[in-house]
Amino acid sequence: MRVIAVSLGLAGRNLLLVRRVPSVFIPSLVMPLFILIATAGAFHGIGALPQFAGESYLAFTIPMAAVMGAGFAGINSGMTLARDLEGGFFDRLQSSPAPRLALVLGPMLAAQARSLVTTVVVLLAGMVGGVMPPGIAPTLVIFAFALLFAAAASFWAIGVALRTRTIQAAPIMQLAVFLSVFMSVAYVPQDALTGWLATIARYNPVTYILDAARSAELTGTVVWAETWPGLVAAGALVILLGAFAMVPLRGLGTR
Repeated sequence: MRVIAVSLGLAGRNLLLVRRVPSVFIPSLVMPLFILIATAGAFHGIGALPQFAGESYLAFTIPMAAVMGAGFAGINSGMTLARDLEGGFFDRLQSSPAPRLALVLGPMLAAQARSLVTTVVVLLAGMVGGVMPPGIAPTLVIFAFALLFAAAASFWAIGVALRTRTIQAAPIMQLAVFLSVFMSVAYVPQDALTGWLATIARYNPVTYILDAARSAELTGTVVWAETWPGLVAAGALVILLGAFAMVPLRGLGTR
């Protein structure tokens, strides 16, 4: 119970910084919209490929923009933690009786809360473009995968922040998230990819996350055969990157 209480307290503090320092959060909100608009506009003609079977390219892009927005939310938590490390606030947390697990879970929960906002904004932008939400259950699936990716991205960014202890490591946090999304099926289905990118995308766990979210978006139903690979991939990312984030805290003792 103490882990939960401290985690929620740290998450609340993290979210308060959105109001106090909006410049930290606004880019993570604007970038998914920019990606959605730019991609759906510039690559609209790709939707004519037979692999799309006549589906709206904007609808195809919405899950990718939602996942990318969740990734930005995760990066934001890592950057906030890096600022706390530079400013000395995190050192005070380390010397307090706060559970070590809560020091990681708090920023992660804040990232998930921010990802809810970015996903709502992306879905609203899709509605403006003429793509209505696919239904309650499929929409919840899209939110679920955004939450899972936000958790994975935040664990990655937190792990980098704890190792480097400087905000100057932000490009490393961002680069990994960008590459994980853009070297997947971000723009076209797997069948339309060729060469080395097709090979990387096939083994990229983000591919399975996007495929599962897109299945819900494009079919308007939740198909278990399409959903479970995404859940496995997202769960594996959360577990592995969660361990990556916790390792730097091992030498601080457990409380």
